[in-house]
Amino acid sequence: MHLFLKKHALIFSALLLLSILGASPFLPSTVPALGIAMLLFSLAIAISSIFKKHKQAENPRPKIAKDILILVITLLLIIFLGGLAGIFANQYANPRFVSAIAASLAVGYLVKMGAGKLSNK
Repeated sequence: MHLFLKKHALIFSALLLLSILGASPFLPSTVPALGIAMLLFSLAIAISSIFKKHKQAENPRPKIAKDILILVITLLLIIFLGGLAGIFANQYANPRFVSAIAASLAVGYLVKMGAGKLSNK
């Protein structure tokens, strides 16, 4: 299963993203469901990779729990801080929605880089 997910992850992600972009003007009520599907698919890939990484370990449960905890905390930080940055950017640059998206993505990237440096130590 893991090999199948890793092999076709890019195709599935691209199809989900294209379906979100294609459905948004015509069927806006389906966009949240497709977004949740994309988030769950990404989490499935990440958790599957964590399990495969610690498959040969002597006592894998604490290592798996630590990596999944780091993944969840990083994801929550990215969502929370990215949302705050998007709100503040949208407040100050009122008609420019793109600035809110850019600020949100920048904060998400910075949190990911910081969490990556912390988890490597």
